[in-house]
Amino acid sequence: MALMKCKECGKEISDNTPSCPNCGYVYKKNNNLKWVVIILSSLIVLLLLILSLVLIKEKFDDDMYEDRSDIYIDDDFNNNGDNGSNNSSSNNYISRSDVLDIVLKDLNINRSDIYDVSVELENKFGKTVYDIDFNYNRFEYEYYVDATSGEIIKSFREWD
Repeated sequence: MALMKCKECGKEISDNTPSCPNCGYVYKKNNNLKWVVIILSSLIVLLLLILSLVLIKEKFDDDMYEDRSDIYIDDDFNNNGDNGSNNSSSNNYISRSDVLDIVLKDLNINRSDIYDVSVELENKFGKTVYDIDFNYNRFEYEYYVDATSGEIIKSFREWD
């Protein structure tokens, strides 16, 4: 036990005493409860912030998959730059809508379940093919389909 001077009256008192016996000045013990509360509160706020960010990201991801009915397939494509004269009817090509149905039948999925659809006519593999790209169930699919026969030439799937 050590002695210290009272902050109020200056008399020597025990450092373990809660108050000065001479003047009654109350000494508060220097406890760390205040710091413990501040640290715990900060951790709770940080955890709530992280949880909020995770929930916002999940909501954003869910919103991306919500509206899948608006599939735009442009049947007015132009393969040779001649103002639309090279379309599927003049070249006996399968329509873009029909070729998409071929791919979806191959996967056994519905049109309403896919999103980010792109159907383009290209020259690959020594023939005219449709390059079909779309997303489904968090995967990105790419199909190459013969534009005249409807035969699936190649297909790929990768995690989106």
